[in-house]
Amino acid sequence: MRRLGLLVTGFVTGAAGGAAADSIYDNLNVIRMSPPLAYYTPGTIARGYLDKRTYDRTGDRLLKVNVVRCRAKFDEDGFSQILDGAAFSSHDQKSFGLSAGWANILNASFKGNHVTAVNLTFTGTIYEYDEAKLIALRKKCLGSANPKGDKSRNQFQIVRLAVGRFEYALQFAGDASAGLKADIVNKFAGELGVNGGIDKRGTVTIPNGAMAFPLWRDDW
Repeated sequence: MRRLGLLVTGFVTGAAGGAAADSIYDNLNVIRMSPPLAYYTPGTIARGYLDKRTYDRTGDRLLKVNVVRCRAKFDEDGFSQILDGAAFSSHDQKSFGLSAGWANILNASFKGNHVTAVNLTFTGTIYEYDEAKLIALRKKCLGSANPKGDKSRNQFQIVRLAVGRFEYALQFAGDASAGLKADIVNKFAGELGVNGGIDKRGTVTIPNGAMAFPLWRDDW
């Protein structure tokens, strides 16, 4: 997938802020989505944007989805193609640290050095379609692989999709009380846009979520 590999490089260097490292992309080759629904599929065409404020504050990109225009199905042909081309990978509790921006935001909110690190553990599968499949899906949905009359720059197609369980764990300093931990975890869940899956001792879990890598309209 040579062409898509080049697009990955361009996406990273062209993101808002430019300097901070996106640890989710570095480890999973996807970026966080809002809403983080497993409803999405590889090949899905949607409209949205990269949230500059989130990247400036945390170093992690956030793809905000406004409208799903065409949701590609996981049909028999699609699964066969993925399996034959080995364009999928399974992960069991793959863990890594998030950028220091997350701890900085929480510590600033509670006026102290209470959070020492934030880690993410992913258990699930990452799927990816090749360029030929993406083109075929655009033709089916839009009538053309590159519709000349459709110039929406905020439109994208999902190339790569991570689906599964995402567990965020906060690491606290030794002097953080149980009540303070609970308040910080709730604040963190709010920053993530998550309502459930909150353990006030220090974790926020999305049991069936998704993150994706977008192919923007300009690159079709």
